[in-house]
Amino acid sequence: MNSRKNGVLVRILIAIGVFAYVGYQARLVLPGFDLVVMTSFFVFYLLWSTVFEALIYEDPDEYVIQDDDRKSYIYLQLSFMVALFFATIDFVGLHYTRIKSMEPNIIYAGFALFIVSCVIRWWGFKSIGKFFNPRVAIYQNHRLVVTGAYRMIRHPLYLGSLLSFIAIPLVFNSWGALLLMILITLPALVYRINIEEELLTSHFGEAYKTYSQKTKKLIPGIW
Repeated sequence: MNSRKNGVLVRILIAIGVFAYVGYQARLVLPGFDLVVMTSFFVFYLLWSTVFEALIYEDPDEYVIQDDDRKSYIYLQLSFMVALFFATIDFVGLHYTRIKSMEPNIIYAGFALFIVSCVIRWWGFKSIGKFFNPRVAIYQNHRLVVTGAYRMIRHPLYLGSLLSFIAIPLVFNSWGALLLMILITLPALVYRINIEEELLTSHFGEAYKTYSQKTKKLIPGIW
């Protein structure tokens, strides 16, 4: 199994594990609306991870010649899993940071933002094609992609991830989970971006420096 399929498998296992535990507890205690919210989110998440990502992945036809991940993928996945687990538990039973007076509008906003994040990631995957790797790596004959989603920012896939990090706490109306995303998941994302920038600059040299001068890292016109 290649690294791309491993990445999809990790996300599927995370979602199934959290869903199985929370679902077991939720079916006994959750009111109808809460159960619909939780079930809808995890069904959509699993569909995205299995169907959509599997369809848009393009298997690389080159070997990896440089890998400088520095465990950033593991850090990012683990930090996300912690925040996701807290969000679902907070929504189902703890209610430590759930503000029910904001529902259902905050939940609808979360779903809308999550869909936007998936669209951005889909565009990013289609733009980068076979050069995508869940690890920070360079393929043999790697080409610098500066078109499509990469025309305005250098990391559109991470922008999609960032939006999903915000959307999930909103879906579950868990402000504690949002705080966790800010404190542990966002730093893991920035750490990974910086590592990737170093590797791409080292590999592509002046071409990447010129590209960097014309674009922002993550947010168009800002950063």
